[in-house]
Amino acid sequence: MRIERKNCGLLAIHRLKENRDFRRVFRRGKSTASSHFVLYWYWNRESEFRVGFSVSKKVGNAVERNRLKRILRECFHDLSKRYKFPCVDIVIVCRTRAKGQSYQVLDADLMKLLRRAKFMV
Repeated sequence: MRIERKNCGLLAIHRLKENRDFRRVFRRGKSTASSHFVLYWYWNRESEFRVGFSVSKKVGNAVERNRLKRILRECFHDLSKRYKFPCVDIVIVCRTRAKGQSYQVLDADLMKLLRRAKFMV
């Protein structure tokens, strides 16, 4: 018996994966910061927004880092259902204060950053 899996998280077209794309966003993009994250963005020529996450080993072990990335992917998945993002590459860098925080706290902090960057009203 095969178990059907729901499509969870962001689609592959919405993920920023290549190192050169991350470097371009860091080098040419703009940034804003909060207590848990640093948000970098750079306008792209693609038809969709793309999001990448950077979580340092300083934040915690692999379990904690992957937990944070799963939470952030889910936050963007929920937001992409409600809002239309422009054609932009976004990189979220997690700070050590994000470790151990709940989904609600991290989602609220991410929303605050996106409003500050004028992606949401």
